[in-house]
Amino acid sequence: MPVAAAFNWADCATPDASGEWYLVAFRSLLRVDADEEQLKAFDDRAFEEATSAPGFVHYFKGPANERRECLSFCLWDSRRLARGAAGRRAHVEAVAIAHSTYDCYTLEFLRVRKRRGSLTFEFEPYDRPHAQVPAA
Repeated sequence: MPVAAAFNWADCATPDASGEWYLVAFRSLLRVDADEEQLKAFDDRAFEEATSAPGFVHYFKGPANERRECLSFCLWDSRRLARGAAGRRAHVEAVAIAHSTYDCYTLEFLRVRKRRGSLTFEFEPYDRPHAQVPAA
């Protein structure tokens, strides 16, 4: 499911709020033989570490569905700050167990915007250029 539909974004904002953030979505397929206790321990340490990193906004760990698929994401003030946090020890250690934990996974990098006066958020791939606005 799209990130925009995976979370109740409208509960997170007031009409007068606005901003732009960087979101890293992690879509995974858990291996049948994955050590879920080990995964939880590594994930908990990485989460704890991330919360103290500059620019951290929110972490959402979705539950695995009946097909062992999961969507989790981390929201940051900027791409630069997210990349800095990705180099921290607990995150590097969590990444190191990915091959023994997941059959496959993908990362999505999204720009998230909230415009003043709206309760909706806009999502677009981070590397897509901003839309051109015609000159008046």
